[in-house]
Amino acid sequence: MFFISAFLKDVLEFLHTFIGNYGWSIVVFTLLIRLVLLPLDIKSKKSMKRMTDLQPKLAVLQKKYANDKDKLNQKMSELYRKEHVNPMSGCFPMLLSLPILFCMFDAMRVLANEYIVQMILDMKDGVFNPDAMQSWLWIKNVFMPDSFMSTIVPAVGDQLQSISVVDGTLLTQENLDMVREFLTTDAYREIAASFGADGSYIYQAPVLMWTIAIPSQFNGYFLLPLLAGVSQFLSASLLTPQTAAVSDQQKSTNSMMKWFFPIFSVWICATSNSAFSLYWVAVNLIQMIQQYVLNKVLDKKPTALPEEVSKP
Repeated sequence: MFFISAFLKDVLEFLHTFIGNYGWSIVVFTLLIRLVLLPLDIKSKKSMKRMTDLQPKLAVLQKKYANDKDKLNQKMSELYRKEHVNPMSGCFPMLLSLPILFCMFDAMRVLANEYIVQMILDMKDGVFNPDAMQSWLWIKNVFMPDSFMSTIVPAVGDQLQSISVVDGTLLTQENLDMVREFLTTDAYREIAASFGADGSYIYQAPVLMWTIAIPSQFNGYFLLPLLAGVSQFLSASLLTPQTAAVSDQQKSTNSMMKWFFPIFSVWICATSNSAFSLYWVAVNLIQMIQQYVLNKVLDKKPTALPEEVSKP
């Protein structure tokens, strides 16, 4: 997984050398990823279409062998073999997307850590240029969370515990120690004050187990986490095949997952840098557009309900 994450990070940095903005580089990168996976998506859609066409026959089998589950499973397997359909093949692209998502999370984490460390080292050396900060649309720094509770640069005294030693070039123990020490100095407080990260807040209030703290200048408006949740819900609704040959337990599981992943996506994007959140949202939106187009191109009229199924 480390090598895949490193490769994805290198590709993203390569795109950045031409585009000059990490936000738009991530959008282009996501388009390229979906283009590479397009043949698998087309194959998956065709398989799902064949499964949909088999639903009338499967419904007849379910009715015919309602009291004999073993016989029903046997007949369903025979039907799949006869029609050359693999009921699990439609899930492969979604299963492949998960490790890519995890690798992208790691790649974005390392990239964000490198950027933050380099940014603070530049501040310490007096060579930091605020105009060079990686902004994107409403987000002032894509390597900080898109939230009205997140500062544009690390807050004064922030120990950046999430950053660890990764390699021997930039994320070294020596550099991390210098960064953490500098974040506690008056020199950094003066710099941070111009970004609203001097430790003062325009609003603070406890809410349940958390404390809402809004700095005078915040990095975003919490739009990407919300978009991630909404797009995850819509994408799951569109991509999940609606088949009759599904048990009540499976339907219950699908329903739970349909709500779990959107909530999870809001949480993970709210606590991650905006770069990863942008990738998550872009993947969902591109998948929905792609699925809509594939539906228009590949879908045909549904197969008519058969009068009967051949007897055993």
